[in-house]
Formats: sequence, structure tokens, C-alpha cells
Amino acid sequence: MKKCFSCMLVMGLIFLLAACNTKEQATSSNSTDPVEEENQVEFELLFQLDSIPPEVGTSISIVQDEKLYTTWADIFGFESIPPIDFETEEVLFVTGYSDGCGRELEKIEKDGNTLVITLNYPEDIREKDIACTDIALDNTYVIKMKKTETTKGKLIDINRTTYEEDSTVQEKLQ
Repeated sequence: MKKCFSCMLVMGLIFLLAACNTKEQATSSNSTDPVEEENQVEFELLFQLDSIPPEVGTSISIVQDEKLYTTWADIFGFESIPPIDFETEEVLFVTGYSDGCGRELEKIEKDGNTLVITLNYPEDIREKDIACTDIALDNTYVIKMKKTETTKGKLIDINRTTYEEDSTVQEKLQ
């Protein structure tokens, strides 16, 4: 019985690791409220990683400079660096921790000059009665989006816990 449980646990972890390292495309267009839709930010999820470099911690960084982008890519250990047109686009790095159920990027919205990033449980378990463990899982989201002209960032999860508030846009490297 213990061997069966151990095998299931190992298989589950392998599946979780494989799922967390895939490149995905996402857009935020589930709203029917015209005001809410106007504030929605369309984005492309370049990477969802299951690690956070120790020097980063929980953070929101809006990167608007190619040199800074490649520096972040080095810190996070990207094998290849997706191209970004910094004249019209920017890259958002979001890092944080979740419980054993994990988190995924639910939506990105503008609220004045603040970019609000909301994380949620994975869609397949949102409506289920599942007890999540208190284990801390690393989550990193690397997101490409059109320039938002925002100067601050706020990161919240499904429980409306605020992880980061009033984070500032990363300045250009000289």
C-alpha cells in the first residue's frame, strides 16, 4: 500500500513539473461588463516556471528595456529568450508562492496607473471541494503584453490576499 501511494505521489509530482514548464498562450477576455473589459489587458504567457531565483522572492516587475529583459532572462535561466519589440511591448515578471493546489494567471487589468495581476487555482479544481496542503510552491510567470503605460503593480490571489502592492516599473539600464 505504501509503495502504491509513493508511486502515485511521484507520478503526480512529475506531472506537475511537466505541466508547469510548458509555454502557453492566454488572453483575458472572459468578462461581459464593458467597463471591466476595457480594463482587461491582453497578454501572452511566455513561461510558467516552478522556480524562483533566491535573489528575487515575491515580486512584480514590468520590464520595458531589452538589456534589463536579457538580464532577467539570465537570472531565471531561460534556455532561449523570446523576442520582444520594446517599442510597443513590455514583459511582466511575476513571482510568488502558492499552496499545494498551485496557482495560475487568471487575469491582468489596469486600474488607473496600476497593473493588477490576479492569480487563481487551476481551472480544473476551482469549483471542487479540495483541501490544499500548506506546502509552499514556487511560481514564476513571464508575460508579454502591449505597453500598458502603468507605473505600479499589484499582485493578488483568489483569496484576495495581497502579495505585492505599489511595485514600481523597472527603470532602463544605462
